[in-house]
Amino acid sequence: MRSIRQTLTISLLSVGLLAGLTTATLAYLAAKDEAEELFDAQMAQMARLVEQLAPDDDSLPLVIMNEEEWIPAHPYEEQLSYRIVSNAGKVLIASPSFPEWIDQQPVDGYRDLDHPVENWRIFTLIGEQGQNHIQVVQSDKARTEIATKIALTNTLPILVFLPLLCLAIWWQIGRSLKPLVTLSEEVSERSSGHLNPVRLQEVPSEINGLVRALNRMLQRLKLSFERERRFTADAAHELRTPLAALQIHCENLFADLKDEQSRGSTEQILSGLKRMNRIVEQLLHLSRLDPQERLPDRAPLNLTELCRELIGDQIPFAIARRIDLGLTAPDEDLQASGHALYLSILLRNLVDNALRYTPQEGEVTLELEQLEGKIRVSVIDSGPGLSDEQKQRVFERFYRGRNKSDGSGLGLSIANQIAELHGSEIELLDRQDGKAGLVARFTLEG
Repeated sequence: MRSIRQTLTISLLSVGLLAGLTTATLAYLAAKDEAEELFDAQMAQMARLVEQLAPDDDSLPLVIMNEEEWIPAHPYEEQLSYRIVSNAGKVLIASPSFPEWIDQQPVDGYRDLDHPVENWRIFTLIGEQGQNHIQVVQSDKARTEIATKIALTNTLPILVFLPLLCLAIWWQIGRSLKPLVTLSEEVSERSSGHLNPVRLQEVPSEINGLVRALNRMLQRLKLSFERERRFTADAAHELRTPLAALQIHCENLFADLKDEQSRGSTEQILSGLKRMNRIVEQLLHLSRLDPQERLPDRAPLNLTELCRELIGDQIPFAIARRIDLGLTAPDEDLQASGHALYLSILLRNLVDNALRYTPQEGEVTLELEQLEGKIRVSVIDSGPGLSDEQKQRVFERFYRGRNKSDGSGLGLSIANQIAELHGSEIELLDRQDGKAGLVARFTLEG
């Protein structure tokens, strides 16, 4: 999946860099060209000035100062030289750095002179009849060096500005896309039960429609879930009383019947009623848990004592199925942090599930272990265990993978919801002692 930020950043930075480098290149070439024009104008101006100061005839004696006596005022001064030549081709005066190899027969205007050592550019001002000629030369090396410095000076601010422009583009893209990132984080961090409208401080007009549509969808989902929860709770409440009455009547009928065939049929009806009562009870628990995103109240509790009470409640069921039910815990009672009622439901569902799927003469153990700052709770049975696929699906509502004739398919789903409310999750593992069976494990804050 392509990132909007990455796409915008790459495209805008590419355009910005291309535009900046193109501008810098054009500025560099334009500055060099202007510098060349300026040097040509300087040569012409110097020739005009010398023409005004020099006499019109050849009465001026040849004056060429020795190089030792020439004290330049500027490093580039030696690169700009002149000489005055009479109409007869006689050199009247010349700068000491004026190249001697240049032809004394003047040619009017600008020329480029090639030389094995160094190239020069010359400007010749042809005097009118009877007047002297003025020649001004300048080293190509000096012209190029000065022109390059001028061009770089003009281009440097653009090159310095380019990184700042790239940084500004990157920052502005991030700032502009911040509402999208905030919206993404707001939605991704929500739990399945958090269906309140998304509220952002500043929503750009481009995603305002998306936010409104998302809020409308969340509102519809919230209303749908609320109707589902109300229906589940109302249906469970309405069914609870008549099912309890039916179960009582069925138990009385079972006690009065003497015929074994009739008692067998009545026992099957009674078993179905008990299962329906269990489903109703689990649906009531589910309707209370679904709308909750966090525990209503969290308090310290004696986990060991809670487990003892649970084992005591489940002893009759274990005896009826001839299952060895026990509690393994440290001598000192363990204190945990959580909701006592919800934890009792969680533990009862795990133990009840283990008892239902453990064959007769089997064993179920509720084990408590003290870890560093945590308490690990394990329910270990000697049942048939679960396959990897069943372990993935067993927390789904109404899923009964091992024995479809017993259980409601809601116990483990409810237990896992309660574990999540306590900041934990239930792990389903195979026994490590080589025996058949399943270990359901979760941790609590100590």
